[in-house]
Amino acid sequence: MAGKHKGLESLIRLSDAALNERRRELNQIEAREDEIKRLLDELEAEKRREQALSRELEAGAYAYSGYARGTIERRKALERQLEQLQPLLEEARDALAQAFQELKRYEIALDLRKKADKAEADRKATEALDEISLNMHRRRQAAAAAE
Repeated sequence: MAGKHKGLESLIRLSDAALNERRRELNQIEAREDEIKRLLDELEAEKRREQALSRELEAGAYAYSGYARGTIERRKALERQLEQLQPLLEEARDALAQAFQELKRYEIALDLRKKADKAEADRKATEALDEISLNMHRRRQAAAAAE
């Protein structure tokens, strides 16, 4: 019976591979997003350290303004990168959901076909048993009538 459903089983394997590929793509984009967020957190921690240092040192107040401008630009660049990732994340999540739905469709179709095949096999087995029982009944009636 497995050969009977070979086409659907092949589609399921292909869909499963496609689903795994979509997962890998999404994981890569999410890893990049996490990296950018980590860089933003590090930048914020560095900014706090520099602020504290600039308060302690007399010349630090003068140097801090240039540092602050650079930090603001770095943060804006990281935030832009993060914003640019959002549509990619949406697309990757949609592609993953579609791949999952496609795989489930094929799995459900295979399951339904297997159930229909089993029901057909059960029906044929029942018909064969009914035929045997009917023949046995006819033989008994013929034997009883012959006596």
